[in-house]
Amino acid sequence: MKKLIIASLFIFNSNLVFSDGEIRGIGLTKCSTYINSLPDEKIVYSSWMAGFISSHNFLIEKIHLKNIGYDRAQIWLEYYCYKNQNTIFKNAVEALIKETSK
Repeated sequence: MKKLIIASLFIFNSNLVFSDGEIRGIGLTKCSTYINSLPDEKIVYSSWMAGFISSHNFLIEKIHLKNIGYDRAQIWLEYYCYKNQNTIFKNAVEALIKETSK
């Protein structure tokens, strides 16, 4: 029984290891990690970005990036992260939203 309780506490707390309040996972990695990722790994970043923007659209009730293509968004993020390598990826995506919502 004791092992079951310890295992369940470990599993419950393991989801909180890489989180910061409302943001979890890859959004907390630095832009330098994104810049140095392999092309296949950047797919994970793109998926995270799409989910973040979708949730932002839903919560704010405004559609962001509706007139910008995937390639253009990727190029913009690559450039932004190259110039701001200590910024976390979430903040880079927020900067993309802000820049393209003008």
